[in-house]
Amino acid sequence: MLKRFFLFLILCITSIYSSELGIDWMNSVEDAKLVAKEKKKPIILFLHSRSCFYCPKVIEQILPDPKVKKFLDKNFVKLELDTSTGSDSIEDETSDQAPPRFIVSITPAFIFMGPNEEKLARNGKKHMIIYGFWNQEQLIKWGIDALGRFHRLYGKKYGLKDR
Repeated sequence: MLKRFFLFLILCITSIYSSELGIDWMNSVEDAKLVAKEKKKPIILFLHSRSCFYCPKVIEQILPDPKVKKFLDKNFVKLELDTSTGSDSIEDETSDQAPPRFIVSITPAFIFMGPNEEKLARNGKKHMIIYGFWNQEQLIKWGIDALGRFHRLYGKKYGLKDR
């Protein structure tokens, strides 16, 4: 009962403090993992940096697209973190600093993972990480691929029905 109350409280807080990205993104890894476990959904992690040329373009042109928003809202727990380091890492109220395990050298980046940070491998790669500025259709295509991999790899673990 207390766990459900805590989850409800997290969802209320994140809906009140939605980010500037046009989508309600969470900015706490632990909270996102809790929600993902409860909803039995994978996580899409958007990594950005203040010194990135393309990050604002993703924020302004890709993420506000109604098809992208609807697809992400329906299928993923959305988490966004700032990978800025050094003098660029000035915190603001819309994002949190990424923990070291999520610091990447190229932004923007999207990581698809399970509720316990399970990796969803892609084409023989260790992780399902998408780097760079891509269009809306490509982001949705990768999301569909991630959903399929999540279901195949972890469906039984999270009690998901066969597709």
